[in-house]
Amino acid sequence: MTSSVNSDIYADLGLAARKSSEGESKNKQNLDQTDFLKLLTTQMQNQDPMKPMDNTQFVAQMAQFSSLEGITQLNETVSGFQESVQSNQVMQASSLVGKAAMVKGDTAQMYHMQQADGSTAPSGILGAVDVPTGASKMSVEITNASGQVVKSIDVPVDGSDRPSFSWDGRLKDGRMAPEGNYKVNATATVDGKGQAPQTYVGAVISSVGVTKNGPELNLDGLSSVKLSDVVEIIN
Repeated sequence: MTSSVNSDIYADLGLAARKSSEGESKNKQNLDQTDFLKLLTTQMQNQDPMKPMDNTQFVAQMAQFSSLEGITQLNETVSGFQESVQSNQVMQASSLVGKAAMVKGDTAQMYHMQQADGSTAPSGILGAVDVPTGASKMSVEITNASGQVVKSIDVPVDGSDRPSFSWDGRLKDGRMAPEGNYKVNATATVDGKGQAPQTYVGAVISSVGVTKNGPELNLDGLSSVKLSDVVEIIN
């Protein structure tokens, strides 16, 4: 811990100015623990015998300095721990690049894939949804950029807390749906009332970004998500 002091005090107490890294003489502007103790010792040696220093005040000053010193050391320890955790998170996130994952969100990408025989097929959409407690039924609607429903799916509410669903990317007439991003909207019925449970979508992790809040996963064709938003690695 450091404390700002007037340079004249150092001259009075015999605390000589120190050399800077460039070799220039500069007055010391920060008071460390050793200098603080020397300051108190000098104060006691030069106190007025008729008005000695208050012991209570002396102890309070020592306690305050020790407390602040401890807080400073604790902050440094916590800061080092946070840097270590963030470094581990970045390493963990980088190992996910190129993998398909189930992530928290309501927007999925659908694209057309080239098959081995030269034909084209839709990639489809894979997702999952949390089942609210007491839900009697649940469904998912997939809508296009215009808000039109292109697929409705009934999702089972028993057997899993997070059942999955999928759409093959084809319309009712069998044609492939256009490439692009689609919205996934889930509705659950609980005690006769509708709820909007949390949805998840399958996406490919294309790269990793580092922010002050930790690593972010950039999804192919979609926005980025936090590492904690990943709930499952698909492959």
